[in-house]
Amino acid sequence: MTKRLFLIEGLPGSGKTTTAEALTHLLQEQQPDTRLHIEGDLNHPTDYESVAYLTMNEWTDFQSKYASLDVLRFTEVFNDYVLVSYRQWQSEKDIPEAALAFLQARDIYELPFELHQSLIFKKWEEFVAQALTTDITYVFECCFLQNPLTMGLIKYDLPEETLRAYIERLVAIIAPLQPVLVYVDQPDVERSFRKALKERPTEWADGFVSYYTEQAYGVNRSLSGVEGTIAILQARQVLERQLFELIPFRVEVFKNEDFSVEARQV
Repeated sequence: MTKRLFLIEGLPGSGKTTTAEALTHLLQEQQPDTRLHIEGDLNHPTDYESVAYLTMNEWTDFQSKYASLDVLRFTEVFNDYVLVSYRQWQSEKDIPEAALAFLQARDIYELPFELHQSLIFKKWEEFVAQALTTDITYVFECCFLQNPLTMGLIKYDLPEETLRAYIERLVAIIAPLQPVLVYVDQPDVERSFRKALKERPTEWADGFVSYYTEQAYGVNRSLSGVEGTIAILQARQVLERQLFELIPFRVEVFKNEDFSVEARQV
């Protein structure tokens, strides 16, 4: 069976995006209909980027206030909840600050863990069912390990067995696609992260450090600043490597100490 899903994972600054782009170009030589979805993609098939979760009561009140701004076009209505793609809405409409703040506070990545997890599972299940009906090859960045660990480890500091169960469930869902995991590995976490801090905008660096150190994992261990963030990243890397043992499909660890842009045949 042809591989239909390639998952690119690794710590921030490890070279994931460059690797994902290089792999996509390589795959397109054999399978022209290969699609790349990188971190932050508003149309990601298995993730929710800037999407708010509203109860039906919240939605009724919200729509009554902002229906004139065509919010329904950026909304999915289910039996007992509603999802609003607020960045897509914002890209086309001048949204009042109060409306945007309301939706941001209800972002799917701000939800309680169990609710967030259930939405992610549903998204993956829908994607796999659809992908099995096509010949499209997908390359996804970050959504398999990074995003679950951002919620489970960083935000909520949950027990390792909970995190392992999360990944095991994802593995079971995506197994029909016979995926391949490409892990972009940086042995020196501090070096790679400090390199990223120098190369990326200050607002990214400040936002990343504050998020990592102000969530439950960092707060519970009194970690702060860049040094605290590096310590958290090192702990995350240890866990990610341990999680490889749960993965029954192909795992390729791409050592990227020299930050090579060279694509790797997988």
